[in-house]
Amino acid sequence: MSFTAATAANGSTLTASDTDTWSQPEIAYAASYPFNHVYESESGHIREYDDTPGAQRIYESHRTGTSYEIDASGNKTEIIKGTHYTLVSSNNKAYVAGDSDITIDGRHKIYINKNNTPNNHYDIQIGAGASINIQVDSGDVNIHTVQGKINMNAGGDYNLKVGGNMNVVVEGSISETVEGNKTSNTTGAVVHRGSTIDLNP
Repeated sequence: MSFTAATAANGSTLTASDTDTWSQPEIAYAASYPFNHVYESESGHIREYDDTPGAQRIYESHRTGTSYEIDASGNKTEIIKGTHYTLVSSNNKAYVAGDSDITIDGRHKIYINKNNTPNNHYDIQIGAGASINIQVDSGDVNIHTVQGKINMNAGGDYNLKVGGNMNVVVEGSISETVEGNKTSNTTGAVVHRGSTIDLNP
């Protein structure tokens, strides 16, 4: 799975994520007698404890092919042929010292604060020198608050480029404060309508 570079509002190229792909690693099997200790059940379940020098492994497999293997370097590969459920009754902590990649063929949903407890926020924090890149190849980006506000604060510039039309519907008032200069360039007609229009009240 790859993420290609997107184009910023000012026409420059955004520095997006790497275009790396990943695959299931090869099973490193180099067992030799008498170091590999194997148990196989009547239905085909297998358990191996391999003590072959330089190729030590632990392998366990269900008859359907669901399995896990730990190789000589301590790498672990899990293959799940069915559905995977993880139920945690208390807290869950995970730390990844390297990179993390997830490829999903279906949909993905995260449901936060299912019990409607106050201040159970969903926080994303990025350290200095990195960005958040969101790319939709063909589709929409939808943000919807049922109740509440949408707050945005740009510490630097705010760039917006619209390839088509831009439609804004405001059911209340609009207040705009510009501390510097304001320049507006329009190649077409400009129409202002209002019950009163005060250009310099």
